[in-house]
This record gives sequence, structure tokens and C-alpha cells, in this order.
Amino acid sequence: MSVIEALILGLIQGITEFLPISSSAHLIIFRHFMKIKDTQIVFFHVLLHFGSMIAILLAFSKEWKRLFLALCGIVMDLLYNLKEYFSNQHQERKQYRKVLGSNYRKLVSLLILTTIPTALIGGMIQNLVTLTSSNLLAPGVGLYLTAILLVVADMIPEGTKTQKNLSPKDAVIAGFFQGFSTIPGLSRLGSMISACVIGGMTRAYAVKYSLIAGVPAIIGATIVEIATMKNNKIVFQPVYLIGIFASAIVGYFTIRVLIRVVKKRKLKYFALYCLLVGTFSIAGYFLL
Repeated sequence: MSVIEALILGLIQGITEFLPISSSAHLIIFRHFMKIKDTQIVFFHVLLHFGSMIAILLAFSKEWKRLFLALCGIVMDLLYNLKEYFSNQHQERKQYRKVLGSNYRKLVSLLILTTIPTALIGGMIQNLVTLTSSNLLAPGVGLYLTAILLVVADMIPEGTKTQKNLSPKDAVIAGFFQGFSTIPGLSRLGSMISACVIGGMTRAYAVKYSLIAGVPAIIGATIVEIATMKNNKIVFQPVYLIGIFASAIVGYFTIRVLIRVVKKRKLKYFALYCLLVGTFSIAGYFLL
């Protein structure tokens, strides 16, 4: 892989990962028409998503600090409650700590609930994803589905739910949508934002929750991809750093654009774009 190819794919990942237009579809399409030949292309795609994760961590650095502290607090209080439960003290009322006593602790639990169905569904359809990632038909169909979701989300009135009043049901439904978004062309971000908006979240918080929930999803997908490549020799090439850097930097600024766009209810423009690119991809499958 050349420096230019790594840079172009990194830029594409950085832009499309944080717009509801499917980064996987664009990477497949550009890789196909640029005739990029790299035996480690799957590994490179994993690294590009790692760059996207860096962008999310940078964009919401304060949130992640609070989430980390909340997670530590949950673990410590759970251990304390277990110790209290199994203690030999015969107290009529044992002193248990409230595990989910703050909004951020509640958010941590909801993110875990979102990640569980994502992991289960993603694992079940992994073979399907691998099979459909080698041609232009699947990304085209996936982009059509993304367009439908975006149009529906744009038609939904502004919701009222934020971090304070989300329910476990909301988290599970979002995870369900995110799990199926591993299919090429079906935008993870588009699917998540649509699920959150349809579920009653405010548009601003739907974006925030979708982006934050993407980090454990990316980490999980990275682990799975590397595990499936364990029988193949993986060689990290220095040129890959260019793609990671481009994905992270461009992704950071794209996140800012995304928040403004969703607030103004302009998802239908992305839906139109998905229809156009999807048609182009399907046409390429049949004509090339």
C-alpha cells in the first residue's frame, strides 16, 4: 500500500465514520475502484477504526473521564456489597451502597446494555459480513437501508429523553440496531441515531450517545477481527500510521459538523446521498 492510498483511505474513514453514510461502504467502493491490493486490508481497516475511536475519545474527553470514574465506583461498590452480603455479621439491616447513584453511573450501565446485543448480533452475522464485504452489491443495498432509516428519523418530532431519563429498553434497542450495522453499507452511526431519535431522545443527545456507544463496539470489533486473523502473519507497516492519523484528525472535526447537522434535522440530505452512492455501487456490481 502506498502513502497516497493510506492517506486517502484514512481521510475517507475519518469523514464517513462520523457522518451517517457508512464508512465500510465507502472503503469497499474506493478500494475497489482504486484497485488497492493489500493482503492485510482487513487489518488496515481495523486500524482506521482505531483512529476513529481516538477521535471520539478526544471529542468527549471530559465525558470519558467521568465515565471511567463512574465505572470504577460501580465496581468498588459492587465488591463492597458482595463483601457485606457474605459477611458473618448478623445484622438485621446490612449497609449496602447504592451502585447506580449518579447519572454517569446509570449511563455506564446503559452503555453496557447497548454493547451486549451489539456483540451478540455482530457475532452471529460475522460470516455474512465477511461474505458480503468482497463485492459492491451488499454496500449498495446497505446504503439504501441507511437512507430509509435517516428519512424516518428526520420525520420524528424532537424527543425529550437525555442522560437523566433513558431507560434500559432504550439502550437495548439501540444496541440491537448497532449490531446489525456491521453489515456493509448499513451505517452504524445512522442506525444508532435513528434508533435513539425514534426512541424519544433529543437529537443532540442521540448523536452523543451514538458516538460514545461506538467506542466499546469498535474495541469489540477490533478484538474479533484480530482473533480471526490469528492464523495469518500480521505485519504492521509504517504507512498505516498515516491512515490512522488522518482518520483521527479528520474524524475529530467531522464530529463537530455532525452535531450541528443533526440538530437542524438535515438527515434527509444524507439519505439522498446514500441513495445516489448506493445506486452507483449496485450499478458497478452489475456493469463491471
